[in-house]
Amino acid sequence: MPIRELPPEVIAQIAAGEVVTRAADVVKELVENAIDAVLALGSTSGPEGQAFTHLGTVSVEIADGGHSRIQVADDGCGISRDELPAAVRRHATSKIHAAEDLDRLQSLGFRGEALAAIAAVADVTIASCPTTGERGAALDVVAGQVGRAHPQARRPGTTVVVERLFERVPARRKYQRAASAETAYIGTTLQAYTLAYPEISFALSADGRGILRTSGSGDLRAVAAELFGGEVARELRTLRDEHAAREASEWRVAITGLAGTPFLHRATRNGIFLTVNRRPIESRSLQYAVDEAYATQIPVGRHPVTMVDITVPSDELDVNVHPTKREVRLLRDRLVFGAIQNAVRCTLAAEAPLPLIGETRGQPAVMMPEGPMGGAPAPLFAGAPATSGDERARPRLGGLRILGQVALTYVICEGAAGLYLVDQHAAHERVLLERLERDVGRGDGGQMLLEPVAVQLPAALRGALEQYVAALADLGFDVEAFGDDEVVVRAVPSALSARSIDRVLQETHETLEAEGAGPDWRERLATLLSCKTAIKAGQRLETAEMQSLLDQLDEATLCATCSHGRPTAILLSHSQLEREFSRR
Repeated sequence: MPIRELPPEVIAQIAAGEVVTRAADVVKELVENAIDAVLALGSTSGPEGQAFTHLGTVSVEIADGGHSRIQVADDGCGISRDELPAAVRRHATSKIHAAEDLDRLQSLGFRGEALAAIAAVADVTIASCPTTGERGAALDVVAGQVGRAHPQARRPGTTVVVERLFERVPARRKYQRAASAETAYIGTTLQAYTLAYPEISFALSADGRGILRTSGSGDLRAVAAELFGGEVARELRTLRDEHAAREASEWRVAITGLAGTPFLHRATRNGIFLTVNRRPIESRSLQYAVDEAYATQIPVGRHPVTMVDITVPSDELDVNVHPTKREVRLLRDRLVFGAIQNAVRCTLAAEAPLPLIGETRGQPAVMMPEGPMGGAPAPLFAGAPATSGDERARPRLGGLRILGQVALTYVICEGAAGLYLVDQHAAHERVLLERLERDVGRGDGGQMLLEPVAVQLPAALRGALEQYVAALADLGFDVEAFGDDEVVVRAVPSALSARSIDRVLQETHETLEAEGAGPDWRERLATLLSCKTAIKAGQRLETAEMQSLLDQLDEATLCATCSHGRPTAILLSHSQLEREFSRR
């Protein structure tokens, strides 16, 4: 077959397929250009030189899920009439001038491909007016043909209208999602930018209906409240980065943002918003870092809500690794992974609230709406006080007055804040888990068994016998391999009971067998051991035992949940009691 060059319009459509695969990609690229234009102006100043936090506005309007029409407008720096034709040419950009600029990139866009790619698969109209006092102008690109720029009166800023997306590319059009699904995805995409740039006001409307709007106040918590509701915002805590005070030469990673309490979670990872140098990104490894930081604090199968911004030196970040710029490469990714976990864990350790019993009994947590189309978020607890900020202090449980047990499962006690119900199994499980984690690698000898116990290894861990023995030894067991699939235990950690340790290990192995080992089976081993050896529901406790349990729980770093994320205790406040008995 003869080799021939492709026509320019075919080349443009093929190149566009790497950048623009759906309507949300168009919105993303245009919104990034709009943000860059707004930021190029810098902050404005108010009376007597006072700086306004609000920088500008970016508005998005879509019709038919963006397939028929997309309009993105901003009040940024604008484009002059003479430069409008260059704006739709491939690799024409004002963001960089040389390859070295990629190492100190400050803008979201830099390739100069977005408008050219969009114009290859849709009709585009650009209307812009620079802030230099020059008159406004407009440019039409229809069927890939660039028209002449012509004068058009307008306010400073830029408006880009995209119509008939993929109409000339039927092979791409037939694979597009339904309009409702695409609208929801566009809303989710825009959420990431509203959280990354709280000083910019964003608005999204679909088919004339308002979907999303933020004030641009510059307050991340206020933006979260505007997106997800006030009850959700009240459960967000400012991330504590204990390394932030170090010299830049020692610690060149800074973690900022908000982390939800363990009572704020959702069914998917869509509540984890990650930005690197304020660039929204997608990263499974960094999402995993956040998930791991919440391990044992939220229910299994649920995921936390966090807004994490990672700041690294620009020369340690490569953003030119993916056609859509959704993925980045970090020079020291392990350092960033650890920094995220450290910041989240420090925040959760300092802020460990207990849930309140309210009028909606049995509701265990705030449930995040699954997207901008998902209606109003459910309240935390109807009786919770409407305070703002990082308002709820860590509970102190050691000084409570014990009243007794309920159903031989819950310890009931009284304190200054009201009536507490403590789940004895969940509380003891948390205590044991933290003691196991604290004693890892200490080799304190543990408790010797009267007779050594042989336990068969589950099939899920076959082939990892040495690693399994090492993990048990780290936890405080005196253990050695016996044959190819058995271990002999001679001592157990001082945190655990020596009674029925063979049954406990067997049940632990059965759970690992049923659920699969997974990459984190060493951590899960500690979690399962703490669960299997903890005080059980239905077990009678003496007052001294209950007091000892509360004292130990009070010393735990993360006392609010057990290792499976269930609450260890709940509070019925005095004000709630008064309401229940009609005293107020």
